[in-house]
Amino acid sequence: MSKTNWRKGRIVLASLLSAVALVSLVMWGCGTSGYDSPSVTASTTQTATALIEPATLKQWADAGLVNQAGGYDRVVILDISSNPSATSTDNTTNAYYTVGHIPGAQLIGGASAPNAFQETRPEGPLEVTGSMVCSGATIDAVIQNAGIDKYTTIVLTTNGTSALNLTRAYATFRYWGIPKNRLKVLQGGNAAWVTAGYALTSNVPTIQRSTYGVAQNGTTNVNTDMRVSLSEMIDYVKGIVAGNTGKTYILDTVRPDTQISSTTDLIVTTQYTPFDGAVKGSYRFPLANVITGVTFKTADEIKTAISAAVGSDAVTTIGDANRDAAKTFITMCRAGNNASQAYFVLDGIAYYNSTVNVKWYDGSLGQWNLMASSDHLALNGSNAGGKLHVGSIWDTTSLMDNLTWNVDRGRTIVDYSARVLGVEPSYADGNQIETADKAYRSTVTGTTGGGSTGGGGC
Repeated sequence: MSKTNWRKGRIVLASLLSAVALVSLVMWGCGTSGYDSPSVTASTTQTATALIEPATLKQWADAGLVNQAGGYDRVVILDISSNPSATSTDNTTNAYYTVGHIPGAQLIGGASAPNAFQETRPEGPLEVTGSMVCSGATIDAVIQNAGIDKYTTIVLTTNGTSALNLTRAYATFRYWGIPKNRLKVLQGGNAAWVTAGYALTSNVPTIQRSTYGVAQNGTTNVNTDMRVSLSEMIDYVKGIVAGNTGKTYILDTVRPDTQISSTTDLIVTTQYTPFDGAVKGSYRFPLANVITGVTFKTADEIKTAISAAVGSDAVTTIGDANRDAAKTFITMCRAGNNASQAYFVLDGIAYYNSTVNVKWYDGSLGQWNLMASSDHLALNGSNAGGKLHVGSIWDTTSLMDNLTWNVDRGRTIVDYSARVLGVEPSYADGNQIETADKAYRSTVTGTTGGGSTGGGGC
């Protein structure tokens, strides 16, 4: 009797172990996040940083990974290029394809490439703010038109001579939850591909639209931690003024040697914000020190440039000690585009495998320099052009070094009174963009594996 029970116990145990093994195999193959799931080819597109050389992309292409129908390491190449004949963000035939492109690459962005990754959205006390991170519906359209699924490695390139377009895409994808190990930037862009001896093609790629979305199955992976909202930026700057115990360093990519910016409005680009100057605690970080065209410096060179960044007094630098003690870097500019270049060199190269937080302030000076209440007077005695309510908690003028009213510089100040909300929100209620994005759900059908069958229906 005891032997019979023992045999039955072994059978039950074996069955249980088999079931556990099967469940483990399913979890191993499908994973909880898709991008981070191990697979038999998981190392194929793993790289030391998010920056790759043309030879690496050529290897992936020769292996059949580009636009392949299925697989855990399929690759999609997005060419974030401006092209006057392109008027949409889908894969339509236009002059971009006839002039030559990397085989399999898809044009994203239309006539003004960054427009595919930025929108006019409400935030803080303004009902309308220009050049902000795009909404979930917009990024879903890009993802689905390009046939991207949750197992896709995205390679960003450009046919231009500036990295601005592709780094804006990088920052946007990071915000919308695409992990950095599935995002790559081609060093040197299309020109480097040609220099390496690889051919371009005029063939239009055939792409199967995917059904993947950034917020499916009742959840969203939006990475709000990497983006700095207006209210968060105010808190960061106040923290720096109070002693910077949080070890936060702000890198301003557009401030000139004079330490006083010149900021045109993000919507009416021929007119100016009420004030300029330097955000307190920020450091001038020229992009020329870390990027030449579409060619990026090494991690060590980038860190050297961070140490050399100069404060608003035009003398004090960050220095090696502060740089190495930093817990958070925030990149900024005028409209979030140049800030995305600095964000990439830190997040994608210098601090690729690091616990240092790299953050992107997409609102930047175009938003920050509108934050003036209506009772401010310029030095010449005229109204300075601020439109916020008197006593507004959003007023940032006290958080500026070298505060300069643009009326005193003889500039036309934009009238943004129609953008100001009748009742200004509190800081807690003034993060409208991230509140909306966390609530967003992708309106797609089918499996999350997308148009390709790489997900196996998982």
